[in-house]
Amino acid sequence: MKKFLVILIFLLLLTGCRRTDSILFKNEFEKYNTNSEYTKVSIPSDNPFFYITDDDLLEKIDNKEDMVVLFGYSKSNDTRNIIDKLIEVSKKENINKIYYLDILDIREDKDVNNNGEIVITKEGSSSYLKIIDELKDYVNEYIIKNTIVGNRIYAPSILVIKNKNIEYKNIKSYLDTEEDKNKDIEDMIITILEKYSKNSCDVNEGC
Repeated sequence: MKKFLVILIFLLLLTGCRRTDSILFKNEFEKYNTNSEYTKVSIPSDNPFFYITDDDLLEKIDNKEDMVVLFGYSKSNDTRNIIDKLIEVSKKENINKIYYLDILDIREDKDVNNNGEIVITKEGSSSYLKIIDELKDYVNEYIIKNTIVGNRIYAPSILVIKNKNIEYKNIKSYLDTEEDKNKDIEDMIITILEKYSKNSCDVNEGC
């Protein structure tokens, strides 16, 4: 009986945390709906998003844990524009957990001065910088004034790790019409999430 109660309490706590993350995510994004500067979003309470810190994510990346991660922030219209499609596609692909890392305040900012020297205008968190180093072969170049100053995680981007294989994609469309953009975004999301849901293995590394 005691064992049953312990398991029940654990499941209730787990469910509670899950619900809390989902609602926090919904509230965080929807609170900007009243501001005309931001794209309106309507996010279900049972969305798949779990908050994660840069410290915890770094550990998971080091361990090559299977996971899907959304990098973004709530004031980013590019992030807001993909939420509906990301939720829709994740349901179709039976992905019920997507880690969410808010990158707004943890990234470093750089500039190039008049002498052509790269200067840091805002320090990034130590874990963010280590994540960049871990993913340097995948993330986008950081370009300022036509100068490559390093690498950077842009919002929104999706990281997928499955069977120790890494896939990464900045989900942003540069097509002209809204219809074409939406289709392009959907195709990008489907392509990268299928890397996780299809349980594919690298032929060189195995499973």
